[in-house]
Amino acid sequence: MKILAPAKINIGLRIIRRRSDNYHDIETVFYPIHLSDELEIVKAPRHEFFSNIDLEADANLCLRALHFFCERTGINAEVRMTLRKNIPIGAGLGGGSSDAAAVLLALQEIYGEPLSEIELRNIASELGSDVPFFLKKVPSYATGKGEIIEPLDFRIERSILTVTPEVSVPTPLAYTLVKPSGDRGQSLRDQVSQLGTDYDSYGDQITNDFEAPVFKKFPVIGEIKTAMISSGAEYSSMSGSGSSVYGFYTSDEEAKRALDSIRARFTLRAADITPAPLL
Repeated sequence: MKILAPAKINIGLRIIRRRSDNYHDIETVFYPIHLSDELEIVKAPRHEFFSNIDLEADANLCLRALHFFCERTGINAEVRMTLRKNIPIGAGLGGGSSDAAAVLLALQEIYGEPLSEIELRNIASELGSDVPFFLKKVPSYATGKGEIIEPLDFRIERSILTVTPEVSVPTPLAYTLVKPSGDRGQSLRDQVSQLGTDYDSYGDQITNDFEAPVFKKFPVIGEIKTAMISSGAEYSSMSGSGSSVYGFYTSDEEAKRALDSIRARFTLRAADITPAPLL
């Protein structure tokens, strides 16, 4: 079977505190976008994995997802996986996590759904903090390490331009740069709900704690955000711990013009426009 593994952006990202397990409690809103990896899984005589780019085996979440599925179900899932990577690595778009969730969902369908929803979610949480989000792929409010997911009745009524510069930001490095800022009263969930489609006000209230330290370390990312705002974005932010930056535009045409302007100034690894949803 073939399955798409979409990327996500973070609408706001707060680093609340460092935990005793050395992870961090966070608060964010995950939002799926158009850019996707493509995964094909078929039964085969033996395990095989192919990709259009080199992926280190130890870091390949697809293979870890397959291992966990086999371990928890007792099924010897001999499959051939072919992954076409379109989502850049080290970009704050969750590509590896989305791929892992896609493997779990595909294996569930191929082998008759041997895992309960709770078991599936538990495996996803073990694979990575944001993997559970990609099981449903709907706008969601996330807390804890990012694994506590609450679906939101929320959508962006704008075209979303997402660009990724050549620089890659390793997530562990980003966490060494940022300082937890503690609880801040009103939750991001409530802020997003109250602001609604008043996107011009997002910049004053919806922030990403990684931006300031990451922009200092990698100035080009901040320069791209500035360029997006100058090109007409009502709101722009870095996604996750970087390096991707996205912006909200009033139309697909405006987003395309902004992309042309940004491409003229910066070398990009990837770019994508998620069209505005139909009303």
